[in-house]
Amino acid sequence: MNEQWQQYLQNDGAILTHDGSSVAHFGQSVKEQNTINNGNIITPIVGMTFIQASGVDAKTFLQGQFTNDITLINTQSSQLSGYCNPKGRLLALFRITQHGNGYRLHLPTCLLEKTVSRLKMFVMRAKVTLEPATTDTVRIGVSGKNAANKLNAHFSTLPVDVNGVTDENDITIIKHPGINPRFELIGKREQIQPLWQLLSQDFSPTGSHAWQLLNINAAQPSVVTETVEMFIPQMLNLHAIDGVSFKKGCYPGQEVVARLHYRGKLKRHMQIVQFTLDQLPLPGMPLYPIEGAEAAQSIGNIVQVAPVSNHEYRALCVISNEFAINNNTCLDRDTKAILELYDLPYDFPADSE
Repeated sequence: MNEQWQQYLQNDGAILTHDGSSVAHFGQSVKEQNTINNGNIITPIVGMTFIQASGVDAKTFLQGQFTNDITLINTQSSQLSGYCNPKGRLLALFRITQHGNGYRLHLPTCLLEKTVSRLKMFVMRAKVTLEPATTDTVRIGVSGKNAANKLNAHFSTLPVDVNGVTDENDITIIKHPGINPRFELIGKREQIQPLWQLLSQDFSPTGSHAWQLLNINAAQPSVVTETVEMFIPQMLNLHAIDGVSFKKGCYPGQEVVARLHYRGKLKRHMQIVQFTLDQLPLPGMPLYPIEGAEAAQSIGNIVQVAPVSNHEYRALCVISNEFAINNNTCLDRDTKAILELYDLPYDFPADSE
């Protein structure tokens, strides 16, 4: 987290997590937690950055690397797109936005260095530059039934459709999927700080985990260090949320992804779950069937996780289809950590069930 931004939030009442990497809460953790799903909230988004792809060949280069059709993006839309290895396993998952003739590949900060290095290996003679975002770029999220109305007091135009994008006064606004309208605002710290001060009069400040919990409730996946090369796109439901195109040209891993789509059967996919555990689990942790867990092989893994109350967590998990039923799966061989499944907020392709 940007040090000056962190200090500003602390002056505004933020209590940091033990490692100082994010905001735990703003002094009323229980009240804040209860507000996430039903109130109008504002939260610092941490652990995210972007790669700026610029140059006359930027579109062509990215089109040959990622799972989705880059040509469908414009300055008013964003797109989920995966970056696979030759075996079709995801190295990264981006939300991509267009700015002028260039693109921003939004991704977790933990994957920035390796992703930039790998992409640069394939630039060759293409006229494209790949540069990380500056460290003074910060992000905030707002969510709630009245989020759009409250933001309209400060911006002349907001994205109307989910995945829509607007830019105003050098602040990028992205509308994300969710039960309630929610928006991500990205800009320089000098611009976001006064905006935070204004918006926090209408929105209740909450800890950074709120945005991750909203992503989980919307079943929007991420790839982080612990899960690199663990999942193929369909396991993370990317074919159900417009994160992969089966009509575009080749990209690394395209044969594997296409073969599963046209000829195979998806044996495991992503679900929303909730469970009780003494400490926060990590992405990538394995899942096991309750019966015979000591000897059984893993039937899935955590994708991402966030707390919902004391020792209660909600997560996105990739689970084997035959075990994707209530009270039949546990976390890391702990038969007390039984997974309770929740319905996905979007339709899932019937041929992959």
